[in-house]
Amino acid sequence: MRTTKQLLLVAFVLLCGLCQAQDEIPTISADRPGALTGTDVMPRYKLQWETGVGYESTTDGPHTLTLNNTLLRFGLFENAEIRVGTDLLMFNEGQATEPTFGVAPLSVGMKARFYEGTGLLPSVALLAELKSPHVGTKELLPQHLTPSLHLLLEHSVNDWFCIGYNVGAEWDGETATPTTFLGLGLYFDITDQIGTFVETYNHLHPDEGNQYLTEFGLTWLVSRRVQLDLAADLDFQNLGKHHIVSGGVSWLIN
Repeated sequence: MRTTKQLLLVAFVLLCGLCQAQDEIPTISADRPGALTGTDVMPRYKLQWETGVGYESTTDGPHTLTLNNTLLRFGLFENAEIRVGTDLLMFNEGQATEPTFGVAPLSVGMKARFYEGTGLLPSVALLAELKSPHVGTKELLPQHLTPSLHLLLEHSVNDWFCIGYNVGAEWDGETATPTTFLGLGLYFDITDQIGTFVETYNHLHPDEGNQYLTEFGLTWLVSRRVQLDLAADLDFQNLGKHHIVSGGVSWLIN
């Protein structure tokens, strides 16, 4: 009888410890899908892997199949994370050309949050990234280091609705003139696990012209550590001629 009580006591202690450990696990906050980036940063010493597949095509133009899109995020400080990402691609320049496999330039960056937001004031973060001209497939590498800098803002209207804004400058590694990035996103929680969003984002370049795209998507919070996503982009300037679809998974590893 005494042994049984001891076993029950041990089981109770282990169960309480497990429940406490579950409570300490933060709920995943992913930067995918979508063209915009949120202001959330990884908790200190936490590692997250975000990966997916995608397909982009234009009528009688380039076709790109993203076989693997990978982003690793690691919480370095309380309000800052480091990021490393790249893509495994299969692409061609037109229907008559043979597809080519390649690895996109390695991207290294940092996201830092400066203000968490209160009331009518949005949370504010800064994202800085740099693409290497030396790591990746030769045909995809830029001539020079390719920086980008984005100001990220996010306003939580209530428990189920959030508005995001991004403003940034992106260099291509070939010319000194950057492309201006402008983005606005509306994010809705349908349930505790299902979310949806719509984003409109623009790439503005004085020499190469402007591009206006809108993205729609769904997210499914499978658990506190895992999220699945689906998304599609529409190019209203080339409706029916330019298509982008993607899907992926985000995993809070520790």
